[in-house]
Amino acid sequence: MASKQPRDYPVIQKDLTGQTIIVTGCNVGLGLEAAKHFARMRPHKLIGTCRSEDKCAQAEQEIKKETGFDDVVCWPLELTSFASVKAFVDRFERETDGRLDVLLLNAGIVTFDYILTADGHESTVQVNHLSGALLSYLLLPALLRTGEKLGKPSRLAIVTSYVHDEVDFGSANFSTDMGIIEKLDSKEFSTKENMVARRYRESKLLNVIFARKLQSHLASGSPLIVNSVDPGFCVSRLRRTIDNGQFEELLQTARTTEEGSRQLILAAIGPRNGSEDPMRGAYVKDNEIREPHSWSSSDEGREVEERVWTETLRIASEVDKRVEAVVIELKL
Repeated sequence: MASKQPRDYPVIQKDLTGQTIIVTGCNVGLGLEAAKHFARMRPHKLIGTCRSEDKCAQAEQEIKKETGFDDVVCWPLELTSFASVKAFVDRFERETDGRLDVLLLNAGIVTFDYILTADGHESTVQVNHLSGALLSYLLLPALLRTGEKLGKPSRLAIVTSYVHDEVDFGSANFSTDMGIIEKLDSKEFSTKENMVARRYRESKLLNVIFARKLQSHLASGSPLIVNSVDPGFCVSRLRRTIDNGQFEELLQTARTTEEGSRQLILAAIGPRNGSEDPMRGAYVKDNEIREPHSWSSSDEGREVEERVWTETLRIASEVDKRVEAVVIELKL
C-alpha cells in the first residue's frame, strides 16, 4: 500500500535540451503533472494528448501558465479508436522532424461497465493496452532512430499499477482454446463481477507483459529502453466513475498525482545514478526497480506472455499495415 513517504522522493532532473517528449493523457492527474515536470526541464518540444480539442487547449494553456514553457502542444488522441491513433502518428510524422526521445503512455480508464468500442474490443482492454501497443509499434522507428543517432537510448515508459499482481492469465480462466484478448473482449467473460474485480487489474498486467516482451524482442543493447511504472495509489480523477466510497481507507495514505508523477519521470528519464541498462524491461515502483507479479516469472507466465505478445502484434498488424513493416525491419 502506498504511504506518505514518497513525498521524500525527489523529481529526477535532466537537461532535456533538444529532446521531443510525448505524454498521453495530459489534461488531468498524473499525465498533467508529469507534463509539467517535463516542461520545467525545457525540452525542444513537449507533445501532450487529450481526448478532445477543448481538453487539449485547456491542458496546453495550464502547462504554459504554470511552467512558463511555451514549446508545448496538445493533440487530440482518442484511445477507444484505432483510427485516432493512426491519425496521431500521421500528424507526428507530418509536423515534426521525426525525433522522439521519450514516449510516456499514461492515459487509461477504469470502468465497471462492459462497453465495446467501434473497433470491437472491450473499452478497458483497448484504451489501456491495445491502442497504446499500436501507438508504440508505429512510433518504434522514431524512437530507435533517435536513440541510435544520438548514441543514448530513447525511452518508452508504460504506466501500470501494483494491482496487476492480483490477477493472472493462467489456465484456470484462459485455456488455449480461445485467445486471451479475445476472451477479455467477450461479453460472456466480462460479467459485472469480472469487470469490478478483475478488468482494470488485467489491463495493468497486460501493460507489464507488453513492456517486458517488447524489450525482449529488441536487440541486445538496443537504442530503446522499455519499462513499466507504478505511480502508486493516487488521489486522481481516474476512479471518478467507480468511486462509491470504497477507497476511503486507502485515501488516508494515498499519494497526490504530483507525487505519483515523480515515478513516471523516473521511468522516463532516470535512474539518478546514470546507469540505464537495469531499466530495460523493468518494473519501476517506489523509486526503484522491483520484481513484478511472481506468476509472470513462472513457466506458465512466460508461455502466456508470448501468447499476449503474439495476439497483440496480430491485432495491431491488421489495424495498420505499417506495423508489418516495423516487424520485418526490426525482426520482432
